[in-house]
Amino acid sequence: MKQFKFLLMALFLVMFVAGCGQDQATETEPGADTDVEVTEPTDEQVEEESGAYPLTVTDAVGEEVTIEAQPERIVTLVPSVTETVFAVGAGEAVVGRSEWDNYPEEVLEIESIGGMEFDVEKIISLSPDLVLAHESGVAMAEEGLNQLRNAGLVVVVVPNATSIADVYQSIQFIGTVTGYSDTANEIVTNMQADFAVIEEKASEITEEDRKRVWVEIGPAPEIYTTGSGTFMDEMLSLINAENVAGNEEGWPMFTEEEAVAFNPDVILLTYGHYFENATEAVKARTAWADVPAVANDQVYELVSDEVERPGPRLARGVEQIAKAVYPEVFGE
Repeated sequence: MKQFKFLLMALFLVMFVAGCGQDQATETEPGADTDVEVTEPTDEQVEEESGAYPLTVTDAVGEEVTIEAQPERIVTLVPSVTETVFAVGAGEAVVGRSEWDNYPEEVLEIESIGGMEFDVEKIISLSPDLVLAHESGVAMAEEGLNQLRNAGLVVVVVPNATSIADVYQSIQFIGTVTGYSDTANEIVTNMQADFAVIEEKASEITEEDRKRVWVEIGPAPEIYTTGSGTFMDEMLSLINAENVAGNEEGWPMFTEEEAVAFNPDVILLTYGHYFENATEAVKARTAWADVPAVANDQVYELVSDEVERPGPRLARGVEQIAKAVYPEVFGE
């Protein structure tokens, strides 16, 4: 059973990285202001206007890629990218997707090309005119991506998102390469409006009422959380909550003994979908009995995909967090 638990944990972490589409070893500081103007991708990323093909872009790994015509057959390698492709309106062109994809529901009807180690031959057999990879998976997938390029396929690597502003740019970048930049910009505008409403409500929270939050993205014995330089840390700041692990960068790991010392007011779990009785397991930790979050029954499970994936549903994820941490302010 112990060996099984560790195998399950390893699988979860792989799924987490794939789902987030984010590099855990980042040194980027989070953006201080999420209410930014909608901006087109930079000149370095896009050399011609979206919708005008052939279109030349420079992707996240510095590859200059030319897309001859609007893609009609797309393969996506990461769930966050797949969600965004569907959101901007290019979903009908998707002919292959990763095995971790689960949203929107119709992706389940599309052929899977594997997980982090995708099936190169299957992708080639699907004859895509665009393969959308993600910067977070490049280290593991470099050989496979090169095989796809050598086979004559057009591969574009979407940049990481370590802040909400980065998420906006990723959505716009995907909109540009698929020929749906107007829809992508509309999505970003709507997200900004949603964030502005949340931020306005959060301004009512006084310093005295500000809560200290522990976000647990991986269970004991080696507990993972979110630190600075991540959009999840920025989401906590947006609702006027304190990330107790905010002095650490990226996605740090703590032992139970180290984690309990943070003494949070609220504990948020993002892995309940993968582990049964996740909330009960946290409350049952002997050393955590006097932690305010446990003592006051303030341990909550989140819909992980909405808070971990850097895509169009991120505003819904922030609302989830806000209602859990400050139900008196954000509750319906």
